[in-house]
Amino acid sequence: MTKFNRTVATAALLAIATMIAGGIRVEGQSDLVRLRGVDGSMVDQSSMRGKIVVLAFGGTWVPLASKELPALQKLADRYSPRGVQFFWVSVNSDKTGARNYASDSDLTAFAGKNGLKMGVLRDPELEVYRGLGLDALPTVVLFSQEGKVVRKHVGLSPDQPESYNSIMRDLDQLIN
Repeated sequence: MTKFNRTVATAALLAIATMIAGGIRVEGQSDLVRLRGVDGSMVDQSSMRGKIVVLAFGGTWVPLASKELPALQKLADRYSPRGVQFFWVSVNSDKTGARNYASDSDLTAFAGKNGLKMGVLRDPELEVYRGLGLDALPTVVLFSQEGKVVRKHVGLSPDQPESYNSIMRDLDQLIN
């Protein structure tokens, strides 16, 4: 590996580590959130206003899902009593025969198997995912009470305490 390639690789690794440890700070409005729940309900920007909302994007095929979802539920158990709303957003396809297809009942079963007690939403066409500028799974997006995206965290696992703790710090700041 040339010195230039090592430098580029080191810079890329540092950027990724910074994103994982501290999240990506984003201040802006996102009026594009409109997602259907597996129970048929709709969650959109207007229903989120006045509440701190956490959207955790993932899929049933994501290798870390079995660690991510229990960690997400642990956060929900801690912060839901303080008024924070949590949702897991599946990017699984809703088209029968598609490679990453999952029916609503499949997603409900998957969530239950992984201990989730929060709403499960769908973004099968990745419209909200892409609209928020996301490019990795799992990613946790925090919305302020004003409906603004204030932070995006790539990854969530008890094996990554810096990411988990960073989300808690951000939620504490939003609440206080």
